[in-house]
Formats: sequence, structure tokens, C-alpha cells
Amino acid sequence: MEFSFTKEPGIILIKHLISMMPYGVDMHVYFATINQSIYKAVYLKGKLNQYEVSDDSELEKVFEIRKPRKNPYSWEINRDLLTPIAELKSKAIQFNISNEDDHSILSMRFNSYSDNNNDVVFISFKPELSFFGIEGGRISMNTENKTLIANMLYKSSITVLEQAQKDLQNLNKFADKTKTTINSVKISKNKLKHLRDEHHRIIVSIAQNFISGFSAKYCVDFVFTDECIESLKNFSSNLPRLQKIVENAAQYAYNLNSFGKNKTIIIEEEYLEFDSSDLDKKATYETPTIKTESSRKPNKKERAAAMLDKIEMAVKRVMANKERITGVTVGKAFETPISAAAITDYLRKHCDEINEILALDHSLYPESRSRFRPLQNIIPEKKSSSKSA
Repeated sequence: MEFSFTKEPGIILIKHLISMMPYGVDMHVYFATINQSIYKAVYLKGKLNQYEVSDDSELEKVFEIRKPRKNPYSWEINRDLLTPIAELKSKAIQFNISNEDDHSILSMRFNSYSDNNNDVVFISFKPELSFFGIEGGRISMNTENKTLIANMLYKSSITVLEQAQKDLQNLNKFADKTKTTINSVKISKNKLKHLRDEHHRIIVSIAQNFISGFSAKYCVDFVFTDECIESLKNFSSNLPRLQKIVENAAQYAYNLNSFGKNKTIIIEEEYLEFDSSDLDKKATYETPTIKTESSRKPNKKERAAAMLDKIEMAVKRVMANKERITGVTVGKAFETPISAAAITDYLRKHCDEINEILALDHSLYPESRSRFRPLQNIIPEKKSSSKSA
């Protein structure tokens, strides 16, 4: 959207005058733009064009006619607009009753908003024209009528220019306030993000301290996965509750790997057993947003599908290496290796969600269904395609 009052005053001026003039009146406006360029707007034969004045000779003449004058408007003789009146030797330039018809150009001056000179308008009237669409032929362009016309056009132009300037100032004030408000919101969002990041960092640090005792006790290193660390972002309960959650998760992870020789025990996100009261569902530290599939926390069924994806991919890796498909080989083929016991325990613990997924489409996970016994063992007999190892 573009507001008319945001245009250059010279353009506002000539468009206003066009709306008041009968067809056939010619107009020229010389004005300065906000960046100090000099332009002329020309209205001839019903068409408006504007040009930047760049020729040095023409610029010099325009500079001369834009110099401030005492009278805001005057009627001048018909001439080349850029030729100073003082140079016209052949015509009587002093206005009187006898040469009134020769003074057919109305010149009006307005204080420029861009520099200390005037924006100048020249309106060329033709003797045969009626004025303002009044029927019955032309109005007599005598001294009285000329004064009336000039005064009316000048005052209406002043009103339009002043109102446009006020509107522009109000728009700028509104824009400044809007920018200030937006900047304030950005600063607040950055502060809140910093607080949230700091909160998250502290929670993760405390959680790691809680499991450090387990690491020393069992002579292993407990490590949170990135997903596990991410899930701690919205933890909002008390520290004893956090200690219980992470220690239970560490104990669970250790039990799953108790028959392995790994010195690093991975704590998966699924091992953290949060209650609804443990999480800040209002996302206090973030501006509220519409939740999308990529931003919300996956539910149990979605996490089970993700595990099936990992198992299927691991089975295919084992097949590609021409190894025997067992819990051990499949567990090692995970991107983050896990024990066979961990896989078996997960499948048993989430068998309802897994069977629901498998029942939706029997073409899903074909290699796991037909070759991976831990998955086959949790599928009801009538839905299992085979029992081969």
C-alpha cells in the first residue's frame, strides 16, 4: 500500500491542481526532492510526466526561478517559463488593463520542504477555455476574476500540502513507535531466550551431576543422547524430582547393558519418565507459536515407529555385511550401538504400540518382520509372516 502523502510535495501539488483544472490547461512544476535533486513535472494535453533536471544550463535557470520571492503568486505574460521576465525587452511586462490578456500564466510559489527555496508552479490558461467546467463559454479573465482564481488555487494548494505534511509526520511518528515496540519485543524475546537457554544449561548440568555418582559406583560413563538433553528443556519441577527421574533412567540403562562390556552407557530420551506436572507446557520462555509436526514432542506411537525404523535400517546393514541377523549384530548396527537386551526390552515394553503400527500396513518393515526374531516374538502368531531366524 502506498499513501498519496508519501509522494514528493511537487507531485502532490500538481495532482491536486490537475483535479481542479479544466482539460486543456497546461502546468509545469519545478521542485526539489528529499534527496536534494531538482525535478520538473509537466502536465500537457492531459498527460503527466516528470523528469530530473540534470543539464547544468537548465539547472542554473531553475535555480534562479526557485529563489524565494515576496509575492506567493502572480500573473505573468505568456513566455518561455525559464526565461527571466527581466530579459523580455520586446514586450511590456508591467501589468495594466491594456495588456491583461497577455498575462495568462499563473505563477504560484510554495516553501519547499526539501530546501530553503520555493517549489514553483506555472499554470498556462488559454483564452478560449471555460473555467472549472462552467457552461456558457469562457469566464472573463479580468483582474478581479484572476485575483479570485489565484487566491482560491493558492489557498487550496497550501491546505493540501500542509495536510499531506501532517499526515506524513503522523505516519513517521507511528512508524517510529512501531519500530520501537518491535525492537523492544525483540530485546525481550532475546532476553527470554537467554533465560531459557541458561535454564536448560543449568538443568542439564544438575542432571549430569546427579548421575556422576552412578558413573563412579558402576565404573562406567553415563551419557545423555542429544534427544535426551533436548527433552530436559521444559523441565519445571523441583530438583529432588529431577534427581529421581535421571537416576531411574541411569539405572534402567545400566540394567539393559548389564550383560555387555561397554564402558559407556547411553541414556536414551525414552528412559526419562516425566509426569505431566514435570514439564512446562506453556513454554514460558518462548513466544507462543502454532505447534507443527516438527516442533511438538513425539508421542509413544511415533517413538515406537522411530525405533522400528532404526531396527529395519540396522537389519539391512547386517544383511549388507553378510552377517547373521541376531540381537547382538543388529544392536551394533545402530547409528548409536545398543545392546540386544535393550532392543528386546524396548520391544516388549512397547509391544502394543508396535503391533498397532504393524497392523496398519503389512508391507512395513519387511526385513525385520521376516528375519529379526525379537520383533517376531512380540507379534501375535496369526499376524507373524514367519518364524525364521
